[in-house]
Amino acid sequence: MTKNSLTVFFVLLLLSLVIIFFSQNQMVLISQQFVGETLKPFESVFSRLENWLSFWQSALFSIKNIKESNRRLIIENLNLNNKLADLSQLEEENLLLKKKLNLSQKAISTCLASVIGRDFQNNRSFLIDKGANDGIATGMIVISEGEIIIGRIIETSYNTAKVQTILDTQSRLAAITATSKTSGLVRGLGSDVILDLISKDKNPQIGELIISSGTDGIWLRGYVIGKIKETNSQDSQVFNTANIELLAKPQDFDSVFVILNSQ
Repeated sequence: MTKNSLTVFFVLLLLSLVIIFFSQNQMVLISQQFVGETLKPFESVFSRLENWLSFWQSALFSIKNIKESNRRLIIENLNLNNKLADLSQLEEENLLLKKKLNLSQKAISTCLASVIGRDFQNNRSFLIDKGANDGIATGMIVISEGEIIIGRIIETSYNTAKVQTILDTQSRLAAITATSKTSGLVRGLGSDVILDLISKDKNPQIGELIISSGTDGIWLRGYVIGKIKETNSQDSQVFNTANIELLAKPQDFDSVFVILNSQ
């Protein structure tokens, strides 16, 4: 055995003896116990700190998951709202087409059109998305659902048309009340409509329906206009008048029917 090998051997032997001695030494054992007791509070603190860090790590991970789930729910909700809006629009279009079918049973041909522009200042006219290309021509009558008269076509272009409402001061419409058979002339005042030229011996009742009479040769007979709201009689006037409550106000609808022809 070489000298270096002997040196290493004796060093290792010495270290082994020292370790054995100190591990069995009472003072060393007491010191180890003391150190263990001293470090116990710190172990408790470190244990709580570890639990606290673990808790907040889990909480932050849960918050991240909740935010991701909330984002997905928001996207799903938006998609659902879009589908509901499309469904509502389809239902409305189906309802209007059913009304058109009911009109076709009266031997008239109609064209369903959407309102694309309004005269918001006085509601005397509006634009629709149908024009000469769709068979629309000036003079055609425009009605709403419920077969209520709204106005007439006064201008056309290739894809659009302008409707003059019965509110317009140039609008005139021969009419008759449904119950008392009081005839007169429906005349637009700009913002209101009256039944003019009522005979003095006639007394239409409030709430009585007014329909087109067709005697002017312009408007079709039998379409509702409105109802009597108030009657006016003055001795100085040759005729009586009555204020009309419209059943279809020009600002209250988005689609109309244009009567293309009738029998």
